[in-house]
Amino acid sequence: MKKLSLIVPLLFIGCGTFTKTSTPRQPSIQTQKMDAQSAWDELEGKKVSMPTPTTRKTTSTQKAPNITNEVQSMLEKGDTIPDWFYSPPKSDKYFYGAGEGSSVERAKVSALNLIAGEIQTAVSSSFSKREGYSNINGKKDFYKSVRSNTRSEVKKITFTNIEVMKTIKVNGKIYLLVRINKQQLFKTLKNRFELLDNKITSQIEASRKYSLLDQLITLNKAQKQIQKALSLANILATLNPDFELTKYANRYNSYINQKTELLHQITLSVAGNDLFAQKLVEILNQQGYKIAQNSDVTIKLQKQLRTTKPYQMVVVRGTVNIQVVAKNKTLKSTSIEVKGISNEKSEAIAKASINFKNKLQKIGINKLLGFE
Repeated sequence: MKKLSLIVPLLFIGCGTFTKTSTPRQPSIQTQKMDAQSAWDELEGKKVSMPTPTTRKTTSTQKAPNITNEVQSMLEKGDTIPDWFYSPPKSDKYFYGAGEGSSVERAKVSALNLIAGEIQTAVSSSFSKREGYSNINGKKDFYKSVRSNTRSEVKKITFTNIEVMKTIKVNGKIYLLVRINKQQLFKTLKNRFELLDNKITSQIEASRKYSLLDQLITLNKAQKQIQKALSLANILATLNPDFELTKYANRYNSYINQKTELLHQITLSVAGNDLFAQKLVEILNQQGYKIAQNSDVTIKLQKQLRTTKPYQMVVVRGTVNIQVVAKNKTLKSTSIEVKGISNEKSEAIAKASINFKNKLQKIGINKLLGFE
């Protein structure tokens, strides 16, 4: 049996445009009609006795035919909407989708959206059953992000090798039945997943030769990638139960655990002991960070303050630059504008340090350290 195989990207919202490409020599319209009918007859369990003329084989480098022109050439006309539109076939090997529209393109988009919806339903169902794998270390926020990201990843799926099984035009509307090979879809998504998984692993492994804070920053940056990878893994496990979801979920679980462990292991030292350094230490202590004189992470403060005396008042203005340094490597640099006003210079500086502390709290220590 020969099939009309088309490669078209899925457009989820609205009706997209399709770029015309150069095409190899195609079978005659009569041959294509015979091929489509043969595929449908085989699907229904009928014996196919209709001979099919020999056609030239195409290579993988050749571009697919334009879906609009080819399908329109095969359109049949009818008086009633066919049964397959209301009840698309079910199969272990294929996803089937039936769509309608004022054009072939709109009908195609509708049919592919139906398939995507079927995949989304299947993934959501299996995702709930595998909540133990998905709910990384009991972190609800992370789990919700993974679940939301999974829906987003389903919408991003690009369907290829779309097979048109039936076409008919009824009362000016076009009805289309297409199918997608599940195994081919699985292979495409798995290749995408493996590239992402390798990127995550290599980044995290490479960070281990640096400071603990370096490792923490890397793990934090990788969190969104981990969410995306786990979402893809859940989709793959839905398409193919033999996919080793547990192996990957456990590895991602260990990465998130490492982030928690590093937060408890990291110690910080603050260079200097002036009012500004004291305010920084106060915030670090309030948020549970460990302060030690000897640490591989040092926070340095560089101040540039100027004093003016307008109207017999003392105004202190300036910039405090905060550098986070680990093993002679500057991981993060932040500048904060400060201001203090009083009758005395010492009091104006004290008020500027309070202004510094307030702004630090608004920025957040995690962001200051570079891992948020």
